[in-house]
Amino acid sequence: MERNDLIKEFVARGLHLGGRRSFIHPKMKKFVFTFKNDLALIDLEKAAELWEKTFEELKNLILQGKTILFVGTQPAAGPVLKKYGEELNLPYITGRWLGGTITNFQTLKKRLDYLAELEAKLNSQEVDTYTKKERGLMKKESEEIRGKFEGLVKLKFLPDALFVFCGKKHRTALKEAQRKGVKIFGLLGLEDDPDQANQFIPLNDNTRIGIEFVMEQIKQIYQEQQKAAKKSSEEPKEKTIETDAGEKPTKTAE
Repeated sequence: MERNDLIKEFVARGLHLGGRRSFIHPKMKKFVFTFKNDLALIDLEKAAELWEKTFEELKNLILQGKTILFVGTQPAAGPVLKKYGEELNLPYITGRWLGGTITNFQTLKKRLDYLAELEAKLNSQEVDTYTKKERGLMKKESEEIRGKFEGLVKLKFLPDALFVFCGKKHRTALKEAQRKGVKIFGLLGLEDDPDQANQFIPLNDNTRIGIEFVMEQIKQIYQEQQKAAKKSSEEPKEKTIETDAGEKPTKTAE
């Protein structure tokens, strides 16, 4: 997308609205274009530049098959992340951040593995060997665990990166990621500390249509990665043809 078109999209979705003057983080002041009464308007040229840098790095990670955990617990982000998480089979958190999700990942993984075993048992013929009451208790337990961890059931390994919508709201998540060396990306409002992220985009982080725009661009990268993976799997493999002694072997497509 051309930069001018990108900036138009920012404005159309209210991503240029930066919040009240008194809440702006000192390190974010350079991203203020002007003020309209007490409301800061974001410098969209600078935002677009950081958008391009952030998405270039995200694209590299996604095309390498790295795992990104998306985090947005505010009302504007929750439904959007759930929608795209389910559609693209991505790990996400829309409810309360569970302490230790990253720093104590092995404990979390044990619960997720247990859930997988429980659900596999419920969907197999083995479940018929249990009483009706036992089956009911197993189903109830699996539903409770799945409800608690929601989008985390898709997280098989420690994530390679975190993408957060709003830094202030997810301080614990950011601290855990920093402690474990997990890369941090984010859509950060002017009230956030930019030093908390490896790459960030200074835009309004609390507008649903804006967050949906971000996730739609991320979706396009995942679709590109899936097409590349499919094309690679469909390419004919080469096989070596034996030749007489002294001659180099030749290769041909199967």
